[in-house]
Formats: sequence, C-alpha cells, structure tokens
Amino acid sequence: MPFSNFTNPYQNPADIPAKYRQHMNLQKLFKADGSYVRPAEDPVTIWAIEILVEEYDVPLEAMELGLYANVAEGTYQGGRRYQGRTDVVVYDDRYADVVGNLDVAFIMLEAMEPNKKLDGKEPEGWVDHLNRLNAYMSASPSARYAILTNGYHTVIYHRDLDYPRKLESIGDLPKFESAREVAKHSPYTVILNPSEPDGIETGLIPLTSDKFCEVLGDTHSGCHSILRDN
Repeated sequence: MPFSNFTNPYQNPADIPAKYRQHMNLQKLFKADGSYVRPAEDPVTIWAIEILVEEYDVPLEAMELGLYANVAEGTYQGGRRYQGRTDVVVYDDRYADVVGNLDVAFIMLEAMEPNKKLDGKEPEGWVDHLNRLNAYMSASPSARYAILTNGYHTVIYHRDLDYPRKLESIGDLPKFESAREVAKHSPYTVILNPSEPDGIETGLIPLTSDKFCEVLGDTHSGCHSILRDN
C-alpha cells in the first residue's frame, strides 16, 4: 500500500515540492511566513496529500482543507453538537453547485502527530481522531472513504451508504477517477450559454453517424437501426 515507509520527509516546509507548497488549495497549511500552522500534524497531512495525488490520481483541484462542519457525536462529545474541522476533503468532481464549486464529498482524511500510538486512547490520540472522523463521515451523506493516518500507521475505511455510521477497514483505496481530467482530453465540448433557449451554444463538433457507430461498437445492425428509426 502506498501509505507506508513514512520518513516524515516534509518536516521542513521548504522541502515540499513547489506544486504543493504554492497551490491555492493547500495554503491553509501555512502561515504568512511559510511555516506550518500545525508543525507536528501538517507534515503528515502534506505527505498524505502527495500520495493521494501521485498514487491515486486525485487532482489537487478536487481537495479542500480545514472544512468546518456541525456534527453530533454520541461517543466523542456526549451527544452534544459541536463544530469540527476536517483535515482534508476530496470531492467527487462530477458535481458542482450553481457557482461551480465542488460540493459532494467523496473521501475524508484525518491526520495526526506521528508520535500518536495506533489505537491510543490518550486525549487527541488515535481513538479521538477516529471518533471525530466517524462523526464527519456521518454528517456527510455522500462520503464513501475515510483515511486515518499518523504517517507510521494508516487505516483506510469504506462506508456502506446503507449503514452510514459504520466504517469498515479495507486494504487499499481505489484509484480516483476524475471526470474533469477525462473531459480535458475529450474531442467534444459542451458550452453552456444562458442566452440560448436550450442553454447550449451551437458550433460544437458534430457527432456523425460513423462516430456514433464507433462509440456503440456495432456498425452492422443495432447502430444503423437506431439512426434510421430515430
């Protein structure tokens, strides 16, 4: 599993590759002088983010850091509601709100200090972070995967949407399939134009009958029938 062999490579923020250190979505990790906001936890966070990008094809544009959420956690806060802060949220980039912001959470990541013991029950330890992560997942109906790591130990969880409060440990995370990255390489482009009655601007690359047949994969029967009958 890629989340292994942790050597805490980014204790010094200057060692972070520029594409991460300078990306606008990751600026919450740093103070104005370039140092970490949380010197013990943030090196683990940026290490995990790099793995998500390099090994699982997660675009930085699909990530958000420090997202606040109002949650209710029965075991962690005695049933009271409180405001929590997720370390990293990865959005499903097929969905956006009316102004184009991604808003459907898919993966949540919680990082902690490397010295926190696996299954440790001390304050702000492994169990506290797991309960917090579970609460964040429960508050986000769309989230499917959760990652809990201190660098030396990483556990990946999957949530069955039929049982939203149950996190099941799994061996590895599936590759992220970015709809927006795929669209960048598509020869077809849909341009939304509010001034057009149907919202679509004309002048798109036409879908010819030959290309239609090629897409369907049947050039002798079904494809020709569809084109003729419709």
